[in-house]
Amino acid sequence: MKSSRRKKKTIIFPESGDERVLNAVKKILKEKAAKVVLIDNGSNDLKKLSDNKDLLIIDSEFSSQFLKEFHKLRSAKKKDQKISQSEKEINDPLTFGCMLLKNNYADGLIAGSFYSTSAVLRNAISIIGTARNCNSVSSFFLFTFPEKHIHSKKILAYADCGVIPYPDANQLSDIAVSTSENFRKLTGIVPKVAFLSFSTKGSAESDALNKITEAVKLTKRRKPKLISDGELQFDAAFNKEVAGRKDPDGIIKGEANVFIFPDLNSGNIAYKITERIGEAFATGPVLQGLSKPVMDLSRGCSAEDIFNMSLIISNI
Repeated sequence: MKSSRRKKKTIIFPESGDERVLNAVKKILKEKAAKVVLIDNGSNDLKKLSDNKDLLIIDSEFSSQFLKEFHKLRSAKKKDQKISQSEKEINDPLTFGCMLLKNNYADGLIAGSFYSTSAVLRNAISIIGTARNCNSVSSFFLFTFPEKHIHSKKILAYADCGVIPYPDANQLSDIAVSTSENFRKLTGIVPKVAFLSFSTKGSAESDALNKITEAVKLTKRRKPKLISDGELQFDAAFNKEVAGRKDPDGIIKGEANVFIFPDLNSGNIAYKITERIGEAFATGPVLQGLSKPVMDLSRGCSAEDIFNMSLIISNI
């Protein structure tokens, strides 16, 4: 990952009562990796951090100044939403944190050590909204490998592994474009995008392949300079020798570094195999397609995982 020190961004952490979050924040502040906004949950532990100039602790009572705006957002989707219900919802630290981000109090938000993925996504999509020219919120994992691993010099991205169960052709194209752009930002490496399947360039026949081939066409029209190809089996996308046999005229030539999976089942299974059997270090899931960065943590995350997410936000 490229250096995160080029810009000191401000990151909101709604889950200030989690010891892992506080330990990550201490490391962020110590290394001057970012500025931090913590939403106060009344914990005495926050007082130990309060004298740092790069830390702002905001009381949840401050949420009342956003109540009118928040109620308008909620009422647009739920016509019978009462102001009392909106007042209750905005006092939730995650919801309040998203309102702070929407109103430019920070550059990004990290949550999920306590909140579920569905809660993080629901608040992010309804409050932050999607990015311009992107209709799909998705996610990707970034993989690196141990020093003595056979692939120690490689950095890979897998998408989507956490959000869209059955993406259609347009969504697959959105996922590919978003992931390739973020991969370049985070690594400085030219993305080479492979749309994965059980078939390589027509080696099998199935209606399931239609959306993949359509996604490839859409992506090439949208981003003609992006190196992308498919449909490809993983070995034809990743291994030069196999690519030479299965896809000799292809442009990827076994050097793909961004892998787009046809559905959430295959993406999620592949990322866990790569992590557990392949011994890769996985960072993510990194949400993408939102107008402002929101990172979703695993509820089993470590303080180091949270710190790594802060580096992602600092580089996106």
